[in-house]
Amino acid sequence: MEMAARLRSRPQSYVSKSESGERKIDLVELEEICEAIGVDLLDFVRRYQASRAPD
Repeated sequence: MEMAARLRSRPQSYVSKSESGERKIDLVELEEICEAIGVDLLDFVRRYQASRAPD
């Protein structure tokens, strides 16, 4: 519920489906989510890439 409130225009069902993988999000939506949780989009992408890098 808190995430839906942070995203303002998104209903709880949007958040739930996104979290469960039932609904994919696009880049614009990812940017909105990052802003809502206080994470820089580029930092998020860098951390994601680093986590997927082969050992």
